[in-house]
Amino acid sequence: MQMSNKTTKRHLIAASASAILAAGGAGAAAQDDVILSVAGVMPSATLEMTDEPGHWFKDPVDGDSLVVVKPGEAVLVKMTDTNTEHTITSLAWQPGAKDFPVDQNQASSASVTSSFDQPGLYVFTCKVHPYMFGAVVVDDPATEGLDLGAELQLVNGAKVPTSSDIAKKLLRTFFVATSPAQWRDYRKPNWELKLPPLPLNLGGTVITLDALNVSAPNKLAKPATPGVGEVWVNTQFETIQGKSKPGTATQVDTANWTLKKKVKGVDINMNNPHNMWADHTYKDIYQTEWFDKRLTVFDRATGKVLNTQVVGQSPSHVMTRPGDGNLYVAINAEDRIVKLSAGETPNILGSINVGPHSGPHGHHMTDDGKYALTPNALASSVSVVDLNSEKATEIPTGGVVPIAIWSTPDNSRAYVANLLGTPPLLSTLSVIDLNAKKKLQDIDLAADYDPISGKTRGEAYGLLPIQTPISPDGKYIVTANTLSATLSIVDVKTNKVLKSLPCEPGCHGVNYGAKQGGGYYAYAASKFANDLIVVDMDKLEIAGRVLLADGKDKDIAANNGMGGQGVLPLPMTEHGHLRDTLKMAGSGKLSREVEGWLKKLTKNQKPL
Repeated sequence: MQMSNKTTKRHLIAASASAILAAGGAGAAAQDDVILSVAGVMPSATLEMTDEPGHWFKDPVDGDSLVVVKPGEAVLVKMTDTNTEHTITSLAWQPGAKDFPVDQNQASSASVTSSFDQPGLYVFTCKVHPYMFGAVVVDDPATEGLDLGAELQLVNGAKVPTSSDIAKKLLRTFFVATSPAQWRDYRKPNWELKLPPLPLNLGGTVITLDALNVSAPNKLAKPATPGVGEVWVNTQFETIQGKSKPGTATQVDTANWTLKKKVKGVDINMNNPHNMWADHTYKDIYQTEWFDKRLTVFDRATGKVLNTQVVGQSPSHVMTRPGDGNLYVAINAEDRIVKLSAGETPNILGSINVGPHSGPHGHHMTDDGKYALTPNALASSVSVVDLNSEKATEIPTGGVVPIAIWSTPDNSRAYVANLLGTPPLLSTLSVIDLNAKKKLQDIDLAADYDPISGKTRGEAYGLLPIQTPISPDGKYIVTANTLSATLSIVDVKTNKVLKSLPCEPGCHGVNYGAKQGGGYYAYAASKFANDLIVVDMDKLEIAGRVLLADGKDKDIAANNGMGGQGVLPLPMTEHGHLRDTLKMAGSGKLSREVEGWLKKLTKNQKPL
């Protein structure tokens, strides 16, 4: 088979994806002309990093996220239409390949030129935004099909056959993540993942890409029991008429499970809104823009943007401190959290360094307001920040890309999700003793999964964990697993996986809201689907699925309801934060609507 024929077949992949979204917004950062490469090497292909959903690594020739080159050729990876900094990091590569893996120990605007000496598949990601995927296939023209190689070396140290179940899961996830037309749309009766019949050479064995196709029914169902209040979801990949950057915040009324509104941020060109929190009165919602440098404040009732300010590169999560209400924002592409005053126009009060080249992501505040806990995605560590002294203690964990953390209601332990596991374990939660400030153990979320055959023998089947909150009663952890598309439920008392529930492609965000009459719901959102999963924490079962798309909204240009990431239920159920709001009940500081929510809470749902 000639190279030209293989290249033609590669374009079938692009044809199966949706049309490329219109580019726009600010250009690359000031240092985008910095190139880290071998002198004299000229690239034969380019992947440009962007803020564009699905096309985060983009071939400027055809918009695809995959390029094909010959052995001995090079590829330039550069940053173009992105408002923040990234890392260019090897996720998977050919064992023994020269000058691999590629990595950067901190985010920057530098470009990388890599040469490829061995045929096979090479996948790149960003450790700050780890669902950004770009791929290079180094293809030998003399072989049949596109060469993926016999094995893949993964960044967590594992080496797996390309014929293995986990390699096929990674391959399927790549084509789902980078093809918005393949995302699961619950407005349709079925999810039909249809990949082209492209021949792939797995070290001599040839299969076709359409062997990874999926067909599944889409079934929405409202939970039988209403929730208390509302839940906000960052539908980060929705594109909106009138702005060049993606993302909205979607509001769902849990009394009747209907969509109320979407906050679009057209006037400020809101960029990839990722995570939210609210002030103690629930008047103001604080919104991070993850592919940018800004924290935005909008009015919860009206959706009007009140304030936007620069806080640092890639602000990921925001939380208030129980007690004083000050804001703390994790600056994911840097090594600090930023402290701000509360209110419509927060003022920066300072910043706290959490460790060199740390990249804090989904941080958490302990219920007593004593500590801020940061999972350091770039440093394989967790930092415990004493908020009174503003001193950080960094705890090495051995985890690869620690991405989200949560503490128990008694403030004694914390659990951190390691996106790429703790070698040699593929998928883990690390348990941290907050008093002794040390790691206690790793929980193997994939203990019952065989990565070669794909067989499971029990409930521990969670791959690539992300958000991992602990229930307000301290009994359970619900972890969103993005690769296996599952929710793992862990018993906090025993640190054992009790149950695995089905989620969606790109399962990502989880948080808890109150259920009317008592108990809690866990709300789970996914990047590559437009439903919100509701889990009844009394039964540990899925109670329903709610549509996040709005078919009547003519301003939505594409990816309707897609990109579910940050989840914010109101009223909050964490005791430290809820206590601050309950103290204001009847004072006139809360709206009538919020007062009504608080009256619906049972005694057991309120902190002592």
